[in-house]
Amino acid sequence: MKRLFCLVLICITFAALPAFAENAPKAPKNAQAAEPKKDTPTVIASRNTPIFIEQKGADNLGSMLAFELKSTCNTSSLFKMTGDDVPKITVMITTMSEFASRPKIGSVYSIVWVFSEDSNNLKYYLAQDAGIVTEENVSMLATSIADKTDQIALQYGYLFE
Repeated sequence: MKRLFCLVLICITFAALPAFAENAPKAPKNAQAAEPKKDTPTVIASRNTPIFIEQKGADNLGSMLAFELKSTCNTSSLFKMTGDDVPKITVMITTMSEFASRPKIGSVYSIVWVFSEDSNNLKYYLAQDAGIVTEENVSMLATSIADKTDQIALQYGYLFE
């Protein structure tokens, strides 16, 4: 009985194959005859957002975070570290030890992103963040802050025009 059932299924399958083959997309006959497209590379306008990183706080982990962030942004092609009086995004980091009696456990941080057109104008608030930094997450946190800085630069890119 099972053999008969399998034989019937096989016959039905082979009978239905031509119907599926008719609906299959067919390759064009002259696919290779078309002339290849010319390689014309275009110059991509790189984003090079001017930023300044400002850190306040006397704790070691906060200083490590600011140093790691500066290093990350300095090696990235997305940012141009500057202290000049030009339009720029300023990343203001304020840190302090989470516990005064145990400074190596962690530090709390607050970050505010502002845009400054020049030193004679008020700074415009863009975004803020807060959290805790430990020795284990300093590098990851610096990368995350750099990423958020890039997102903010994209969002407020019209300010640099």
